[in-house]
Amino acid sequence: MQKGFTYIITTMMIIILISGIVLINNPIRKTINITPKVLAKNYEIEFLNLTTNNPTAEDLNNLNKRFEKFVNSNNYDTGICSIVETEDYILLSNFTGVDCQMIIDGNENQLINDNTTVTIDRFINNMNIYLCSCYYISGENIYYIDIHNEDSKTILKN
Repeated sequence: MQKGFTYIITTMMIIILISGIVLINNPIRKTINITPKVLAKNYEIEFLNLTTNNPTAEDLNNLNKRFEKFVNSNNYDTGICSIVETEDYILLSNFTGVDCQMIIDGNENQLINDNTTVTIDRFINNMNIYLCSCYYISGENIYYIDIHNEDSKTILKN
């Protein structure tokens, strides 16, 4: 009887010791709430970085896809449109959740599907281009971001 009791006590002490070591070595994971303003600022930085390196349609498309996934992983929905000007062409990107009509100088030109980036020739310097919520201004790279969920809504545009 004495040996059985000692065995039970020893086993319990070893279990408690191992459990304590495991609990001490596993830090408590804290959830970080990223606000829509921080997410929007993140896009602004990435967008400015991209536009200084003569982007292609694929580059802009990848940026918007990755950002949309990142925002969704933080429990927000997003709508993004952007217009980027290079020396040879203009990139128009639609990630707003709906198909958008590209309007050039007041005339409907082309339907740009959701999650798509297209390239058009830069044939006139002072064109008026409108896509979703983006208004093209000659010499500037434009973006519009709408980050929202049930509790908040943030819109950032340049």
